Amino acid sequence: MLMTSTSWSESRAMDIEEKKKILEALDGGGNSAVSHLSNVEKNILKATLALEDGQPNQALTYLISEDNGADPLVAMLEAEAHRQSAILAVDRAGDYARPMDAKKKQLEEANLSGGLKEADAKLKAFLDSVKGQQRTPLDILSVGSDIRSVFLVDKGRSRLFVYERDAQGDLKQVADEYVVTGAAEGDKRAEGDNRTPNGIYRFVDRLSGEKLESRYGPVAFPIDYPNALDALHHKDGSGIWMHGYAENVDRRPSRDTKGCFALPNSTLLAMAEHVQLGKSWVLIGRDFAFDVPDEKESLLQSVSRTITQWESDWSLLKTEAYLDHYHSHFRAGERDLKAWKAYKRRVNAGKEFVSLNFSNMTLMHDPSSWPEGEVVVAEFDQSYESNNYQDHSRKRLYLARASKVEPWKILIEESVEP
Repeated sequence: MLMTSTSWSESRAMDIEEKKKILEALDGGGNSAVSHLSNVEKNILKATLALEDGQPNQALTYLISEDNGADPLVAMLEAEAHRQSAILAVDRAGDYARPMDAKKKQLEEANLSGGLKEADAKLKAFLDSVKGQQRTPLDILSVGSDIRSVFLVDKGRSRLFVYERDAQGDLKQVADEYVVTGAAEGDKRAEGDNRTPNGIYRFVDRLSGEKLESRYGPVAFPIDYPNALDALHHKDGSGIWMHGYAENVDRRPSRDTKGCFALPNSTLLAMAEHVQLGKSWVLIGRDFAFDVPDEKESLLQSVSRTITQWESDWSLLKTEAYLDHYHSHFRAGERDLKAWKAYKRRVNAGKEFVSLNFSNMTLMHDPSSWPEGEVVVAEFDQSYESNNYQDHSRKRLYLARASKVEPWKILIEESVEP
């Protein structure tokens, strides 16, 4: 089997109906998902599907074509098709090929499918497009009115999913594209480790023209790595961007950057239309969960209840109950939990009343696990009034829990630029 990425719930091959839909769309040409495809891209999809179906010779009929030119992905698919075809031929030889068993084993171990993630990603994205399928991600729990878009960088599937507000204000999927990530697997830990960081970020800058070397394509968008959660876990490095390919480069393997995430230049320019600095969030992880409404609602409710109770304890000046919402590893700037408790007890001792209002709240669940367990980021506008102080600010909380049966605790609290 060619396909190696994890599907929406568990790894599985496409069923007969899904394959039929793909072939009908590619041969018919009437589907909007097909209209923008070149003959090369159509041949790649057909060949990938044939390899998925265990038909390498059928795949070769699509790959050996003048239309395909010197496309490197076509060449890789052709190599894999020849490998699979050779194995089938040896099998047909039966006992006659028994002296070649060791060579056959070498062929089997020389599986090239790990280098074909682009073909895999494109086929899965094409199937979703043909089916008109909108995937609902678990990790986008709630978005405030100021959020323009959310980018999901799925390192496991090598796919970038983009969600943007429609005219009614609802978040809808607007893109599903192949994406290239760090050459080394895993989460970024240090400068130069060639890993793409896992976490929740925002696009914070736009680079182009003289500010950008040509090897990064026409435009680049840095994210705010490392953030406060990264700093808490001593992750370093910098300069993580969404960028393009070098001039005259049309294909790159799925793990090929120094830690950034990269798109073909034409795709990058299209995705740039969905970016608003500070208002476009970026979630990076592996094998995002989709279409699990019950789990998503349960997660949303548990986090919302925690924040509501925290707000209530704070406004009612229940200082010890309020402080119990904080994690043992808590940080707020230079303050750890001990310093934070001393500071808040001192402040609250001078309060006669506290009035709070939280609005425009965004809640994002981190797709990756951290040492403290699972993490949710909450960001909202906070209005604070007491007998001796007033303040309006933008607040960000990182909440963590070690398991689903344990309460959420505030791991990090910070004020951010609105």
